[in-house]
This record gives sequence, C-alpha cells and structure tokens, in this order.
Amino acid sequence: MNSTPLVGILGGTFDPIHSGHLAMASFAHSQLALSKVLLVPAGSPWQRQPRAAAKDRLQMTRLAAMGHPFIEVDTREIERLTPTYTIDTLEELRQQYASDQRFCLILGTDAFLNLPTWKEWTRILELTHIAVLCRPGFDFVENQLPIPLRPVWSERHCTPEHLTGREGQIVRLDMPPVPVSSTQIRHALAHSLPCPEGLLPSSVWNYIDSHHLYRSA
Repeated sequence: MNSTPLVGILGGTFDPIHSGHLAMASFAHSQLALSKVLLVPAGSPWQRQPRAAAKDRLQMTRLAAMGHPFIEVDTREIERLTPTYTIDTLEELRQQYASDQRFCLILGTDAFLNLPTWKEWTRILELTHIAVLCRPGFDFVENQLPIPLRPVWSERHCTPEHLTGREGQIVRLDMPPVPVSSTQIRHALAHSLPCPEGLLPSSVWNYIDSHHLYRSA
C-alpha cells in the first residue's frame, strides 16, 4: 500500500470561480485526507469559450484561494499557448513530482459523465485516481453511464478507504448540496440582478465589480 498523501487536482474555467468550487475542494480535502488541492484554471479550454479573459480568471482564482492553506493555484494551463487538455496537465504534473506521488482528479458528476469526450481519456486513469463528487440531483447509476464508461466504472470504482496505489481507481463521494453555478452568476451580473450573498467570495465579487466583468454591453 502506498502511504504517500494524495494531491487533489480541481480544474475548470472558473468563469467565475465561486463558493461551489471551494466547497468541492474542501469536501474532497477532508474526505480523502488530501495533502493539498491544486486549483487549475483553464487557459484555452477546447470545449467552451470563457466569458472572462484568462488573466482575470486566474486572478479571481488566486483571490478565492486566499485563506485556504490547503489550496494552491497552478498556472500551467493559463500559461500554455495551446488548447487546454487535462491529459497534458497530468503528464506535466507526473514529471514535476516524485515518481511515487499520488494524484486524485476531482470531478463533478457532469464532468465525469462527459469523460469519454476528453482527449485520450482512457489514459487519464494511468496517471491519477478520480474522485466523483455527486450533489443531490446530479447522481448517476451504473446502467445509466455512457456505454464507454460502464466497464471502467465497474472495474475501478472503490470506497474511499480502499483508494490505494498511485493511480487507476475511481471513488464516488456524496456531497452536500451547493446551489450555485457560474452560469447562474453570469446571468445575474449580465442582467444587473442582485447576486445572492454567499455565492462568491467577497474578494472575487469586488474584483468582478471593479473590473466590470460579465456586464452586458
């Protein structure tokens, strides 16, 4: 059994980063005894076009991470000049860290169900474990998984206490509800609606306000 602590990896466009993202990082950190969580804002994601510029999303991510000593912001995808692919980030992290380092990629249910569309997705479990954080209403059962995922889930899923080795396993965590999404926040800002309290760290809200992000033209 490998006793090296797990490093969590939570990527996303973070457009903007919000309290739900921080809740995911905190929940995975506590449930899996992660040594730290790397927040990895996407630079040029190939599946969606962020509304805010990369430099703004990076700064908002840095502001959100302040006060959370277990969180580090990883800038490699922002600095990458080519489209952002998770497999490339995982390979770079493998080269950077010690050979026995254990990683755990943190995904929401929707991202996990979309995994077969990712570049070289079958290789991801050769480089990391995966933690799927399921919120109420965003659950899944095995026979409803995309067909390519069903054998992978069947062969590799385990409970948190059996998440051993360096890579290759999938653990599901049932997460408390966090009723917030980046789409919801962008909609409110674009239509000059009040953004409900608690959806954004105050530092991120102040940055959005002072830089006039997400406002309608």
